[in-house]
Amino acid sequence: MTTLAETQALFHAFATRSPLAAGCDPAETFVGTRELSAADRLAIYANMYLWRQVDALREDFPKLVAALGDDGFYALAEGYVREHPSEHPSLSMLGRRVAEHLTNHPAGRPDLPDLARLEWARAEAFEAEEVPLAGIDSLRAVPAAELPQVRVALAPSVRLLHLAHDGPALWRAIEDGAPLPPPRRAEVDVAVWRKGFEVFHAVMAADEACAVERAMAGEPLAAVCEPFAGRDDAVDAAFGAIASWFSEGWVRAW
Repeated sequence: MTTLAETQALFHAFATRSPLAAGCDPAETFVGTRELSAADRLAIYANMYLWRQVDALREDFPKLVAALGDDGFYALAEGYVREHPSEHPSLSMLGRRVAEHLTNHPAGRPDLPDLARLEWARAEAFEAEEVPLAGIDSLRAVPAAELPQVRVALAPSVRLLHLAHDGPALWRAIEDGAPLPPPRRAEVDVAVWRKGFEVFHAVMAADEACAVERAMAGEPLAAVCEPFAGRDDAVDAAFGAIASWFSEGWVRAW
């Protein structure tokens, strides 16, 4: 006789279309009706389970939906969920490998993995922990002699992406309802962050992206400013960039 735990495990296998259910006859454990067999009843749960996950992915990747169309995105999402089933209590974590999946299973445009990376970074930024933020006055209050050793810790919502295609251009075209531009292979550095309840992203110059990486690594301000040394206006450029981090809400209070 099947125990309750075994029955629950088998139901889960059927509902998630797990290989563990392969070869099992649903009628041996589950009851059917005149209208619906046991297999048909289980299929309802299996479809609902899949569709809920597809809906969760649609919420996190609206631009990818627009680029692929409903049918194309459903095919992508169905294949993704089968290969990367949810492993976390929250569906907010489900899409973390969509970009990787698109790289391994191309869906037409070669820039779609980078579009997915951008959308996922935006989703992560929205969910990131809220922390007290510092204003530029916090930096001005530091004695000049101590400034080179100050460490500027960035807020949890700040993300830095290194993309192989111009994903932001594709994102903007979809946002504006414009025709999709042809894929453009180009190394693009993109910052993503949340300000209040709104998420932003912006393409960054390579030197500022390097500065952000150094700040994320916990390096002191002197090292953070070094990437700007190649500019004619190195001091102004470094100060302007770092001041903007404070104004955009990137910096944790200290």
